[in-house]
Amino acid sequence: MRSLLLLVTMLFTTSIVSAQQIDTTRPSLDIAHPGVLVTIEEDFPRSPIDGYNLYVPKSCKKSSKKYPIIVFLHGGRLVGGDIANVLNFDLPNAILESPSMESELETLLKDTFIVIMPHIKHGEFYEGETAMRSIIDRVIQNDNGDPERVYLTGLSRGGYGTWGLASRMSDVFAAVAPICGGSAGITDYNNLEGVPIWVTHNTEDNVVPYRASDGIVKRLEKMFETPFHQSSSIESANYEKHPLIFTSRVTKSHDAWTEMHSSVHFYKWLLRFSK
Repeated sequence: MRSLLLLVTMLFTTSIVSAQQIDTTRPSLDIAHPGVLVTIEEDFPRSPIDGYNLYVPKSCKKSSKKYPIIVFLHGGRLVGGDIANVLNFDLPNAILESPSMESELETLLKDTFIVIMPHIKHGEFYEGETAMRSIIDRVIQNDNGDPERVYLTGLSRGGYGTWGLASRMSDVFAAVAPICGGSAGITDYNNLEGVPIWVTHNTEDNVVPYRASDGIVKRLEKMFETPFHQSSSIESANYEKHPLIFTSRVTKSHDAWTEMHSSVHFYKWLLRFSK
């Protein structure tokens, strides 16, 4: 029944997601949803990435304008297991939970970006550079993604992955947003020069210490002699002016991602930048 429902949804959509990529063991989105979702299981040689979930708005067609791409990197508790588990958490869940587009945020989430949600079976995202390049190139070619507007965000382990991949793939990403991550994967800080970065980390984070992000920001400021705009919340940041932002919310919670990924300001900030 699930396979049949997925097939029906694909027949009715004008999206250009390749039908051959669909894992039909996954439930489809409601036919009223403004996008199409596929889960792709694929082993990439010498990479911790074992597949990815792909969301494409139905309004994105071969004949349409090219759509910007967000790459979302999950946290540590989703490492291993089912690739589709990524869909139950944070940004992916916000996109998929309802077909509604009544608010500006819902339109930004569901009808503005192609969203790539890779999954790792072990290790770290920054160990999968070759696979990430392959996935992004595939989406650009097959799904009308805009190569000039590819953005990267990730939380916790995905925050480490965001810093690490940004330092390896600064030629790809137009802007990055590492959330409560650290420097373990950064290969060369010089590669981050000129990359718009919005960092957020709670000051009393009880999982990844605040100093992990604070140290990176201070090092970049010293190297490039360019200060980060400081804010105490996502909503209070002057996102229309600054390419470099560091948001430090005073709380013990590890969760610095919900505020960022549920803010209209964040997506508008991303859209300011292109390669």
